[in-house]
Order: sequence, then structure tokens, then C-alpha cells
Amino acid sequence: MKLFGTPGSPFVRKVRIVLAEKNIPCDYVITRASTPDSPVPAFNPLGKNPTLVRDDGRALYDSPVIVEYLDAMGGKPALIPEDFAARIEVKRWEALGDGIVEATVNINHEYLEPADKQRAPAWFAKQQSKIDRGLAVMEQDLGAGEYCFRGRFSLADIAAGYALGYLDFALPKYEWRGKHPALARLAERLAARTSFSTTKQAKAA
Repeated sequence: MKLFGTPGSPFVRKVRIVLAEKNIPCDYVITRASTPDSPVPAFNPLGKNPTLVRDDGRALYDSPVIVEYLDAMGGKPALIPEDFAARIEVKRWEALGDGIVEATVNINHEYLEPADKQRAPAWFAKQQSKIDRGLAVMEQDLGAGEYCFRGRFSLADIAAGYALGYLDFALPKYEWRGKHPALARLAERLAARTSFSTTKQAKAA
């Protein structure tokens, strides 16, 4: 299999964490989907990363579909429960993580624009409120637990961990740890896992 992506993409990192946790062999092809010579549009009509190309040449996109496919390939740990109610709860955590990351990406990209072309302060406040509310729900639901759902490592932890990591990477001035001590402890524990330490976010070369 091949995974197309870039080191700066949080959604690519989420997939890479799952690959590492499941110990699934996969070639990581670093390429921007937007460059004229990128192979990505040939596999993904949306022209986006991450795109996973399976051994038979068929492609999967985007990250929620890819990680569910990888988990279903078997092997331990199982990251998404089979029980329907538990499965939906873990996927809810994934939606929270993805939503926080999407808002963070929006803010980060807007900061790259010249100051006189950036959106109005109300737009930034709206994106920030999504992040704040998402973290507040994560903090409340995690509570005193070591893991996000039912006391064991799952996709819920990956979703929270990659979102927190991207906040630190993209918005380093945003101080979330003081308000969310449970998430701060979770982030510290996850950072020690090989799957997280070997997939750290990196700026484009």
C-alpha cells in the first residue's frame, strides 16, 4: 500500500499513527496534492491528502474512511469497537478531534495571508470558539480517566492526541493546558508512545 501525504498535514499524521499502532506496512509517499505533477488526483478525484492506495490499485479517502479500513484489516490493538454503541462513541471522539483540527487549519492558513487580506476578527473568533468548545467537551468526557473511552487505548485517544499535537504545532501561542489539565496529562502520555513520537508534525521543506 501507499499513503500519499505531507509531514505538515494533521490528517495524514492521524493515518500514520494508526498504521504505526497496527504495525501495517505501508509506503509513505511525500507529495503535495496541489502541485501540477502530483499523482494524487489520479487516485483521489477530490485532489486531497491523505489518500491511501491499496495493493490492487484502488484508493481510499479521506482520513475517517482510511483509518476505519486499516483497523478492519485486523491485528491488535483494535482501535474501533465492534459494539455499535461503543463504536459510535469512539467515532464521536474522532469527529471532535477532526473538527478541532479543521478550525485550527482554517486559522493557521488565514494567518499566512497578508494582514490587510485576512478575514475579520469575528471570523477568527468563530473558529476559536469551535476549538474551545471541542476541548471543553473532551476535557469533561476524559475526566480522571487514563484513556478517552472505557479505560483502553482506541481511536478516541488518537483523535484527541493528534488534535492537541496540531494545536501546539500550528497555534503555539494558544495556551490550552491550563484550562484542560486532564487533556494535558493525556497529551504527555501519548507523546511517549512510539506511534506519536515517530510521526511528529513537520513544516514543509
